[in-house]
Amino acid sequence: MKARAQALPGHEIGVDEQRGLSVDGLLPSTVMRPEDAEDAARGLRLCDLAPAAVVVWGGGTQMRLGAPPRRYDVAFSTERMTRLLEYEPADLTCRVEAGMRLRDLQATLREQGQRLPLDPPHPEQATVGGVVAANTNGLSRGRYGTVRDWVIGIAVAYPSGKVARAGGKVVKNVAGYDLMKLHIGALGTLGVVAEVNFKVQARPEMEAMLLAHFEAPAPALEVGLKLAHQYLAPATAIVQDGAGGRWDLALKLEGYAREVQAAKDQAVRFVRDAGGAVEDAETPPGFWDVARDWSTPADDDVVLRAIVPLAASPLLVAAVPPDARVLAQPASGVVDIRVPAPAAAATLSRLRTAAGAEGQVVVVAAPVALKEALDIWGPPPPGFPIMRALKQALDPNGILNPGRFVGGI
Repeated sequence: MKARAQALPGHEIGVDEQRGLSVDGLLPSTVMRPEDAEDAARGLRLCDLAPAAVVVWGGGTQMRLGAPPRRYDVAFSTERMTRLLEYEPADLTCRVEAGMRLRDLQATLREQGQRLPLDPPHPEQATVGGVVAANTNGLSRGRYGTVRDWVIGIAVAYPSGKVARAGGKVVKNVAGYDLMKLHIGALGTLGVVAEVNFKVQARPEMEAMLLAHFEAPAPALEVGLKLAHQYLAPATAIVQDGAGGRWDLALKLEGYAREVQAAKDQAVRFVRDAGGAVEDAETPPGFWDVARDWSTPADDDVVLRAIVPLAASPLLVAAVPPDARVLAQPASGVVDIRVPAPAAAATLSRLRTAAGAEGQVVVVAAPVALKEALDIWGPPPPGFPIMRALKQALDPNGILNPGRFVGGI
């Protein structure tokens, strides 16, 4: 290993740092910490010439996502790429380096009464580049859309040693959209996201929460979906299995004070009409933080994520076994399921059957010993030959996160 490490680009690291940068039990021999987009491209070129297998690191919050890497030689960290490059509050746009923590970006935007309405797990650790690469939308997807809806420009470093830029600095600029779309959710298998241009929005004047309880999941999901279709739609709506066999519907309401009150009155009426009960007690402190981080557990529970048509959510939830736990987003058709490791394979098969041809169920997190036995991504999509051709064109030596994405890309 020592001789191999000396032939690799980057800096050699000790055992403790290797363990901190491990991915599914594999350890890197060296680490690279580029200073900016051009430096990242130069580093990737050295790795490509070796060739050395690269795993890209941001904040580490989504490193359990994906299949185990086929090889892992170099940890490619964006931890030094943390600058806010441009910010135009009047234009509601900003440009940031990929290693900036989302919490730090939000703090800067907050000073101007603005925000980026994405709420991925662990924003104190999650980086901008990681959010884009993993397409981590958070719980507000039903109201505010996905990562793609907020990215207006991107810079990507490639193994060729070049940096490609697409999009622009203003919301109306749509040039290069395909390049942006290509890298959002690609898990760093086609290039390293180095910079991102976002559009942002004004912070709401007021926010409130409503918590309701139901005897079964179906009416809770139906109320959540019905509210999503209203003018005063909730900013966030989730359905969880609660204590004593009940099901909880939690709503976050945002907007002007009069709108929030009207939305709350409407939600209470819908809940009661569906046979639910509205919670009178104060919401526990940190409720939304716990819900936001729910899909990234620290234990060995397996997390499955189903994405189905909105009307199919009740059928999917009904197929979840009793020993599993559920967090569903009725306005977006996303259902996260936490299941004990011994039941993971059977539950995955059961849910894929329930999701049908129009749905998808993937493994978001699992112990490495179990990953080898699970089909992490499921069947490749119909356009997979195009995906494979793009991988070959942009990363011909297959050095970027090899084997971690759909179809072993």
